[in-house]
Amino acid sequence: MTTNRPDSAPHYWYGDDAERDRSIAVLEAMRTFRASESAMRRRSQESMNMGENDLIAMRYLLRATEQGKTVGPKELAQYLGITSASITVLLDRLEKNGHIHREPSPFDRRALIIVPTVPKDAIEAATLGDVRPELIDVVERLSPEEVRIIVEFLTEMREAVDQVDNHQPERDDRG
Repeated sequence: MTTNRPDSAPHYWYGDDAERDRSIAVLEAMRTFRASESAMRRRSQESMNMGENDLIAMRYLLRATEQGKTVGPKELAQYLGITSASITVLLDRLEKNGHIHREPSPFDRRALIIVPTVPKDAIEAATLGDVRPELIDVVERLSPEEVRIIVEFLTEMREAVDQVDNHQPERDDRG
């Protein structure tokens, strides 16, 4: 005789077998890691008084500077996908906080170029928290085989996430 007891119900929609439980544990660990990483990035952004678009803009400007290129407000606005009014506000904020300055273009005196004044290391620290020594120490304790497995796993997870269609969530009702 089979009874349908409430305490024997599968977890959420995942089912209750051991393989599924391991999968849930991994996904939950990834979820909590992402939350911690997001909080770390937010703290870094706040310490530099910069928002997400500010940091993206600064990375773009620093990369262009390294390549010997100049960037004007219009090009940066196109890259960020924002309006000319929004780029003006963003540049005013970056300039006010000492992260950039605007100067006349050497090619067209009517145009402006944006010059970053913040060292690249400061931007990397705010945007690439994963280069922090505490995090490097954890990774350095892994064997080459563990690194290979983790990189392969994360690559496959990224590819799976990229394939998710947010309009039609799929449920697996195994169990």
